[in-house]
Amino acid sequence: MQMTITGKGIKVTAAMRDYAQKKFAKLEEFFGNIVKVEIILETKKIDDVEHSQIAEVRAWLAGKKMVQAIEAGRDIYAAIDLVLEEAKRQVQKHKEKLVDSRRHAENPRHNLADQSVAEISDDGQPQIIASNQFINKPMDLAEAKAELKVLDREFLAFRNRETKEVNVLQKNNNSHELLSAKERLHPKEAVQALIKSKKNLIIFTNKATNAPSVVFRRKAGNFGMIEP
Repeated sequence: MQMTITGKGIKVTAAMRDYAQKKFAKLEEFFGNIVKVEIILETKKIDDVEHSQIAEVRAWLAGKKMVQAIEAGRDIYAAIDLVLEEAKRQVQKHKEKLVDSRRHAENPRHNLADQSVAEISDDGQPQIIASNQFINKPMDLAEAKAELKVLDREFLAFRNRETKEVNVLQKNNNSHELLSAKERLHPKEAVQALIKSKKNLIIFTNKATNAPSVVFRRKAGNFGMIEP
């Protein structure tokens, strides 16, 4: 993220610059698709000392969206805090709209909240009764990371533009893990392998369809499956 800090009627000290940089670095943690941020600090000669220090921010987000906010405070540091909160509010609103639009644009069955479940059959074995599709649009790894952050999910099944294979990008603490199909299994075998592994998901080549598929644990305690 490119960041510039300038003053208008005020000399931007090293302390001011450092404070603004540290504060607005958190904006990128809040939303990863920020291209550039401009911060303008200003002092106005007015009688109202509570609003004489001004901080303005312009943030350019991916997709040609610009967020702009301006706030005033008793001192420049207070103004920076206030304008950061307003910028975060606007970015969050943009993020929510982006998630909603992508959910409608893609196959509606892609929403992980509505993924298929594995129920228990009469013989006591888990069975998958439905399946959902993953995003078929090819992506590179950087795009997949951005998509995962925007959708705010634990993992993303996608077609890798560089390798042409289906991968799963999974959050792993503060990093990401890229998974690919290593085994040929029937879906029921994949569920059993997942139970034994204590992992959250498994990607495999489906023996029945010869296609890459994903079985994952749901928060409800049952299972879901994603396939092309």
